[in-house]
Amino acid sequence: IDQVEAQAAKTGWTRDRHVQAPTTDMPVSAVPAIRDWFDDALSSRLFPMVQSRFPFAINDPSELRVLDAFVVRYDAREQASLPTHQDENTFSFTIALNDRSEYEGGGTAFERLRPVGSPPGTDFERTVLNADAGGCVAFPGKLRHGGNVVTAGRRYIIPLFLYADHNGIAGRERPGYVLRHLGVPEATGDGMLSRYAQKVVDERSGSGVE
Repeated sequence: IDQVEAQAAKTGWTRDRHVQAPTTDMPVSAVPAIRDWFDDALSSRLFPMVQSRFPFAINDPSELRVLDAFVVRYDAREQASLPTHQDENTFSFTIALNDRSEYEGGGTAFERLRPVGSPPGTDFERTVLNADAGGCVAFPGKLRHGGNVVTAGRRYIIPLFLYADHNGIAGRERPGYVLRHLGVPEATGDGMLSRYAQKVVDERSGSGVE
């Protein structure tokens, strides 16, 4: 949180990166001090956790790719909530960066949920899920959700948008195989892949390039 606030003091928070549900946020990629920490958390903990929860959709953690990752600040005096919406990605995370004791309210509000194993006929109802620092809520991106209002203090989270990079061609060729088969030159340089996706490609090819 301190590193992100320090970066925001230099460059400001963004407030218009997302159309349907704009947040007060800072892309993780814009904060050099937390990039290595975040990449390590993805590969060692977060990706394996998501794969274990959705084994029918993800064969291996290495198939996961980051569409977007950003730090959001909810403030009771500024942007305190987020309207109900759907994400454009397949899998979504809400990772808590501070404890619930530091603010009141908050959490990820789902429009209609019911607990697994509920008796037949149990109604779906609005449900708010939250966690202390280090905990997360993972869910399908199309599940309608929003940010429950923070009534006091500040709540910091990392929303993480993921998708699975499935390759059905025999041999599981690396990303870009469609363009290569069509004879279209591949993109090169920064921005071709996310940093983590590029790391996976390098490891599979045996280059070891970071």
